[in-house]
Amino acid sequence: MSDANVKFVARQTIEQVEEGSDLAPKFDDRGLITVVTTDATSGELLMQGYMNAQALQLTIETGEAHYYSRSRQVLWHKGATSGFVQRVRELLVDDDQDCIWLRVDVEGGASCHVGYRSCFYRRVPTGAEFSNKQKDGHVDLVWTDKEKVFDPVEVYGDAPNPTIV
Repeated sequence: MSDANVKFVARQTIEQVEEGSDLAPKFDDRGLITVVTTDATSGELLMQGYMNAQALQLTIETGEAHYYSRSRQVLWHKGATSGFVQRVRELLVDDDQDCIWLRVDVEGGASCHVGYRSCFYRRVPTGAEFSNKQKDGHVDLVWTDKEKVFDPVEVYGDAPNPTIV
């Protein structure tokens, strides 16, 4: 649990938020902020998640990624169970401070709980490719990553996936 060494300032003006040096994140009505996480070396998109204020504070304090699970409604230290810790090399905030971008190094090389390196391991066909692949409006996804980095059953056990509702 965070001892709240990191304090966020109140959002007062557009100038303060967009041009100032105060960290004044805008959390949504559920108290969450969107986080996009990429590999710091390759730039590969690894995952998209959410943080609440405590997760953001812990990420800043520890230098390791913490998220908030919307489905489980719990704080989550990435890699605490799997060992695939995301070490933050850079934490950026967008212009109106309602989105976080983490550039990370991943111990073990995987960020997806399904076992792939990235959570984005399937592509949706578009345009002519979609027309060729669709069956009565059903979209067939195209696998972009076919090799898992780890076996999720070995890491998490064979319990049903707690992140899917």
